[in-house]
Amino acid sequence: MTNQRLTIFGGSGFISSEIVFRLSKHFKEVRVLTRNIDKCNPIKVIKNVEIYLYDPRIVNTFTTHLKESDIVINTVGILNEDKNNTFQDIHYNFVRSLLNKSKEHGISKFIHLSALNANQNGPSIYLQTKGLADDFIKSQSAKTFTTVIFRPSIVFGDKDSFFNRFKKLLQIFPVFPLACPNSKFSPIYVKDLVDFIEESVLSDIYDNSINNVTGPKNYTFLELINFILAVLEIKRVIIPLNHSLSKLQAIVFNYLPGNIFTLDNFKSLQIDNISSDGLKGKSTIENIVPSYLVKNNNKIKK
Repeated sequence: MTNQRLTIFGGSGFISSEIVFRLSKHFKEVRVLTRNIDKCNPIKVIKNVEIYLYDPRIVNTFTTHLKESDIVINTVGILNEDKNNTFQDIHYNFVRSLLNKSKEHGISKFIHLSALNANQNGPSIYLQTKGLADDFIKSQSAKTFTTVIFRPSIVFGDKDSFFNRFKKLLQIFPVFPLACPNSKFSPIYVKDLVDFIEESVLSDIYDNSINNVTGPKNYTFLELINFILAVLEIKRVIIPLNHSLSKLQAIVFNYLPGNIFTLDNFKSLQIDNISSDGLKGKSTIENIVPSYLVKNNNKIKK
């Protein structure tokens, strides 16, 4: 495989960076496609990595980088929409174009990072568009064009968007109304997730399959918030909201800047983000999260 080329989409994300660090040693060249080159600084030091700017809405900005590539990994995704990026465009239209162009350029394997509970009949547009993409990818699988889909729960790690985000919010607000406090999650450590991705690249064990990927333990949303507070050693008043108040909060926040909590987020949380089957990571949040959550943490009065 040392003579092959790998192309990764979503280069500025923390999952993609971990993939690049892990897989670069297996390939002659790694092409990283990103919408923000400045956020790719950590991987620029790797000698066989080339970084390119692209726009998922403009096909000809990325097709040339598929030439002579052997494997494509797509990690592109958004948690919230904005005026320039909709779930339909990013999660489905882009994936459909990328897969079709990958087949045209003779890509042998297409690996896609989806989301747990992805379903075109799901409760949220986020899950629906993820499900549409998964169904399309599955329909294109063949012996000469293998596909692998991973559907992780919350992915945690040094630069994750879950624990780090709620750390900042809890530092700011002394009283914290928590929507959907009983919703369940099964966080998967980014290095454990990348273990499975690396295995799918180096072997055929996951070829033409869809795999749920979760951690070893399940937690309610409230338990995760209390865990963050315990790690930071701060006290906050957490107000668990019932279904109606959670929905009301989402409706109100929908009109506020920052996409803290949207109505589509609320709808996604109506299904527990856990799985009894699929692939299981071994690392727990208790063993990993404290080491980076308290790093460079400003002391807060209790």
